[in-house]
Amino acid sequence: MAIALANWSDSRWRVLQPAIYLVSVLPAVVCALVFPRSLPLSDVLLVGLAVVLIQHAINVFNDETDWEKGADTEKINSWFHFHRGDAVSLKIHAWASLLVGVALGVALVIHKNRIEVLWVALPLVLLGVLYNFSRLPLSYTRWGEWVTGICYGPGVFGCLAYFLHPEWTFKLIVGSLAFGGLAVAVLLSHQPPQVLTDFAAGKMSFAVRYGVDKTYRTAGWLTLISLLLLTSLFFRTEGPSALNLCRLFCWFFFVVKLPERLSPPMILKSASLLVATLGFLLNVRV
Repeated sequence: MAIALANWSDSRWRVLQPAIYLVSVLPAVVCALVFPRSLPLSDVLLVGLAVVLIQHAINVFNDETDWEKGADTEKINSWFHFHRGDAVSLKIHAWASLLVGVALGVALVIHKNRIEVLWVALPLVLLGVLYNFSRLPLSYTRWGEWVTGICYGPGVFGCLAYFLHPEWTFKLIVGSLAFGGLAVAVLLSHQPPQVLTDFAAGKMSFAVRYGVDKTYRTAGWLTLISLLLLTSLFFRTEGPSALNLCRLFCWFFFVVKLPERLSPPMILKSASLLVATLGFLLNVRV
């Protein structure tokens, strides 16, 4: 019995893939660090939770769509396998996560009187759902990578930044580009291992269109540029310029250690360590 419970716990952990959710958590962390906040930390945590729930729903929809179309069949840690092939329970799981995430996000936005955020956020949530949930999912077209970048750039970081600091600033634009690029890099690094089944299923992913080597190279360059943009958010015009040089060194240190062939967890963990280091440097006084 103990062995069965241990296997069940391990199975849940592997299919959940916690590192993947850093792409939703990091924007909230960075926004809280670099923007002046007029809202309590609890609001930052709650709106971050809403984003994670929406991402989780889209991940579950993605596993369902891939299984139905015959793509990514070699993926062991799939939510379709977790539900033992029961499409009904999988759909309930996905829709419940989506509705709770959207309801929580909308309630917070209305409560804090940031209604204008919804004009951007809700259409992009719909776009994220259409990425997987339609007759012709956007993830199966040439637009898949663009949709990912838009949803995680302006959609997640941009809306979070405006929610916390309701002004259109240069940092909001730079952060949106950084996290949009980072999300696309994560997506590209995920594609090469499944390129054959994607091709057989008619999925027009970047790896299918341009090949494995170019996909890894593009993911590497996107990671390098995105982390540089992310680092620039922490620059300060006031104070010693030596600290800005330290921030650039941190970026170089984390980038130079990255291998040629990246994986999604590797990209997100590197970004997380970089943000943690830059956040620490914010409090350094020279």
